[in-house]
Amino acid sequence: VWIFACIYEKSLEIIQAKSFLEKLVFLTEPMRNDSYIWRQGITLAAQPSFAPTLFQRMEQVSWQGRLSMVNQIGGVNETKRLMKSNIDTILMTRDGTKGQLDTRIEDISKIFEENAKAVKRFQMWQKAKHGVVLGSFLTIVTAVVAVPTLVALLI
Repeated sequence: VWIFACIYEKSLEIIQAKSFLEKLVFLTEPMRNDSYIWRQGITLAAQPSFAPTLFQRMEQVSWQGRLSMVNQIGGVNETKRLMKSNIDTILMTRDGTKGQLDTRIEDISKIFEENAKAVKRFQMWQKAKHGVVLGSFLTIVTAVVAVPTLVALLI
């Protein structure tokens, strides 16, 4: 028999605490069935293996509890209200940082343009070098083929 209990702050609603306990029951079920330490160990024997997960769930209890409340109590209207609140918060945050982002985007675009010009200049030099090498090669080949033929005709 396993007993789950939690002590919670008054700022949380009881449904949030219940949601937290439900999550713990589901999270620990595989370990309670399979692990010797969980079944036969001394008090707090499983603490080293489960502490990080427990800590993470404790940090997430408020928003997971709200989600549970939405699913159990409010239904669709409560979900809409919560989503609207989240969207409003995101928009307010975005509006506050928009000016900073605009100047940063302008700076990055100037750097990009300068780098693009440098790359284009480099590619043009590479093409020019390639043209010089190819032209020289063709001139030499033509000279090697044409000069002996002209010399043979003149003699």
